[in-house]
Amino acid sequence: MNDTTLINKEVNIVAYYFHNKGRRLRCFPKSMEWNNRRISFTETGMVHPTTQGQRTLHMFDMTDGNADYRLEFDAVALTWTLVSISDTNYASTTPKSFAIA
Repeated sequence: MNDTTLINKEVNIVAYYFHNKGRRLRCFPKSMEWNNRRISFTETGMVHPTTQGQRTLHMFDMTDGNADYRLEFDAVALTWTLVSISDTNYASTTPKSFAIA
């Protein structure tokens, strides 16, 4: 069961940028401004590039310890989009076992 809400809204991101092998800059989101709040990320999950036509998009799965966020960075337009939020708190409110009648 997945409690995911699709957002697809552009957001402001504070990111870390650093050089990796081959002098290419790498970036990772540090915090996000969304819905009049600042959300600080505590962990990075999966990061993967993908393409949409001529554009390269970088997908980031992040967490603040309470919810999971999927972010999209458009390397051409240099914009960040909050794709979705998955609330991890729902797991503590769902039953651990089910009775089958």
